[in-house]
Amino acid sequence: MLALRFFLIFLMFLSVTFSQEWFADFDKGVNTAKKEKKLVLIYFYSDHCPYCHQVEEFVFGDEDVEKFLNKNFIVISVNINSNLSEKFDVFGTPTFVIYDPLRGKVLAKFFGSLDAQTFLSMLTRVCNKSSVRRC
Repeated sequence: MLALRFFLIFLMFLSVTFSQEWFADFDKGVNTAKKEKKLVLIYFYSDHCPYCHQVEEFVFGDEDVEKFLNKNFIVISVNINSNLSEKFDVFGTPTFVIYDPLRGKVLAKFFGSLDAQTFLSMLTRVCNKSSVRRC
């Protein structure tokens, strides 16, 4: 019984350590990013996009990517049909926009399915050049 209790506590610790709340509300996500001094990653997706499902499983599901995002970014997921797609000039999915919440400025935008290491490399490069934080 004690071992089971320890195991359940361990699982709770892992879920807190390696999971991040994604925001669906842009303003709420940006305000959280300002408070936490993090950049914003806006992920534009479509329910019918096979590449989005691939990114969600193999990129966002990658442990290194997840740790990096938890530490440095607030993630906002936005359906391509949202008005935000026009604001950020998004034409297809998956599209990723890295946004500086303090300046209200887009730092980078990239489109398409990427492998986890390429995605992580791009995030790191932009993050290190930002005024919000160094990664």
